[in-house]
Amino acid sequence: MIFYQLDYVVEKVIQDQPSKEQVVLRKLTDENFTKKEAKLIWEKVVDHKWYIGERLKRDVGERVAAVDYIENFYEPQQISKNKQSGVFRRIANSFTNLGRAYFVSKSRILS
Repeated sequence: MIFYQLDYVVEKVIQDQPSKEQVVLRKLTDENFTKKEAKLIWEKVVDHKWYIGERLKRDVGERVAAVDYIENFYEPQQISKNKQSGVFRRIANSFTNLGRAYFVSKSRILS
């Protein structure tokens, strides 16, 4: 019986350990993320590092890429707000599209 309890404790301790992505992002950006969020962010940071390197024609570090991505491009997923604002987002998009169509039609008339 003690054997099973020990297995449970070991599994629980291993489960609570941060993932590699969480550890790296914590060191680079000094922010905490969930395991799932950290995995997604890390993939984006690696792509962003390549993109910045190509644009600047030099290698940028992981810290620069991580900080730049999180400060300029990362938007945290807020599940509860997304459910409530779905209707409002659709209404705002319809007004945006309506305004865009209006100005496109005016530009055609003027040109």
